Amino acid sequence: MEDLKKKHLTFLTNKGPFKIDCNTIIFSGEEISILKRYGHWFKALTDGILPPITEKQKLFIEVAKGKRDPFSIEEWTWFRYLGRKRIEREKGDILYNTPRLEDDPFYSREGLISLRKIVYKTISEQHRK
Repeated sequence: MEDLKKKHLTFLTNKGPFKIDCNTIIFSGEEISILKRYGHWFKALTDGILPPITEKQKLFIEVAKGKRDPFSIEEWTWFRYLGRKRIEREKGDILYNTPRLEDDPFYSREGLISLRKIVYKTISEQHRK
């Protein structure tokens, strides 16, 4: 048991800051700090490199595997991190493409003129009543 504790401490202290390899826009400052500090340890628990020692760690692994809903801030953070990575893997670069207004006919000059005509016509009809 003592060897397991030392192995856990190694992942917590000797690995350095965890590199967050996804877009961090959805994470709060607190969540980013948690990921940087505990990310190597979370990953080792999730991947089975480290066996859980405590009940809390067993519950954490269940959350990571989708068998239970997250409860603690650490569970939520890792759950969101894994989810974000999955989405980025599935969607690719489309998440980072900024839509351009000229690609959408709703925002074209002709579309604006058409909308104005509809609005003015509706207002005029309502005013006459």
